[in-house]
Amino acid sequence: GIPAEPLFRSGFSDFWSRKIRSIVTIFGITLGTMSVIMVMALANGIKKSTLEWMMERGGLSKITIRRNWEYESPTNQNKYFNLKEIDVIRSLSPDALYFNPQVRSHGQVKYAQNEYWSSIFGVLPDFRHIEEWDVSEGRFISEFDKDQSNDVIVIGTQMKEELFGSKKALGEFVTFKKRRFKVIGIMDFRYMKSQGNIMQDNALSYLNRRAYIPLTTLIKKVTGQDNIGSLTIKAVDAESAPALRRHLEAVVLNMRRNEPVFTIESAQETAKEMEKNSAQFQIIFFFISTISLLVGGIVIANIMLASVQERTREIGIRLAVGARKRDIFMQFLVQTVLVTTIGGIVGVVTGLSLLDVVSGYLGFDLIAGIEMIITAVAVSAGVGFIAGIVPAVIASKLNPVEALRYE
Repeated sequence: GIPAEPLFRSGFSDFWSRKIRSIVTIFGITLGTMSVIMVMALANGIKKSTLEWMMERGGLSKITIRRNWEYESPTNQNKYFNLKEIDVIRSLSPDALYFNPQVRSHGQVKYAQNEYWSSIFGVLPDFRHIEEWDVSEGRFISEFDKDQSNDVIVIGTQMKEELFGSKKALGEFVTFKKRRFKVIGIMDFRYMKSQGNIMQDNALSYLNRRAYIPLTTLIKKVTGQDNIGSLTIKAVDAESAPALRRHLEAVVLNMRRNEPVFTIESAQETAKEMEKNSAQFQIIFFFISTISLLVGGIVIANIMLASVQERTREIGIRLAVGARKRDIFMQFLVQTVLVTTIGGIVGVVTGLSLLDVVSGYLGFDLIAGIEMIITAVAVSAGVGFIAGIVPAVIASKLNPVEALRYE
């Protein structure tokens, strides 16, 4: 038999002697491999940014209860909680580490001649622990503020900028819905790189525009309505969150006569679900992009079959002077695997070098992993192997006498 090195050399010289054909073939495989890299990097990027978003908004131990907008109660169950029910839920959930019902109100916040349209949230002191977000100046709302329904407000950095500019805001009074509130704190500036949105750089900029007052103050003095539509709870850790979610679901369903007036979501379960969906998407995307490689494989098989026909006489001579069928088979197989592997490597290199360009264009991080590089090269080499088998078998099965007669 022919040793491996001359086999590769002969496969390579065949490849080189038909430059144009080989380059066109490589180009097809390069595009296919590139699309595999791009698609898998995009799926990776989506997964990473969603997880980052959840971590920025309080982590995986967070549980959210909010109104179920898709459900219409036949018995007209109340679609909101009141303060008394909130206390009941809290007393029945000793495993909850932090607890924050909240109500939102919109309107103009005024200071001197300046006005700023904003969302004002009525919250409890636990809010900053649940959201993992604290003040940069002053202090946050306290239990005393909540118990006394104090007229105090903690503002976001954007609101501070718009209303006060470079002036000191702490201790000043702002007006909201005809009530005066004392500024007791300014929240930390929040920032997270925006994904898929080229218009806006900061995905968390909306948080910097908000302000917070005690929940009791908002209900008793501003809106006059004891309607609480959402509630966030923090479990001790991400692992215990699903069990706490099931417990809260039982408590809330019991309060509304087993009607699903509220939805209850655990960030940990959402993340797991997201990971499952992401894996499914990755498989679907992978198969779609592999189709282009398979098309390339069919083209290669055709080219190699034509090559066998063109070189029938040459194969006959080689068989006549002692080459074995296995050597002929390997020569043709090496040639196709060589073409597709080169195409695969060029595709990976091109794909990786274009990630930043595509990422900038989409406004979205594309993240490459070593596993996807190995997969892309392995798939392209595999396509070459499959595409090369039939022509290689046909070449090795040629009858030397018939082949020498072939014109």
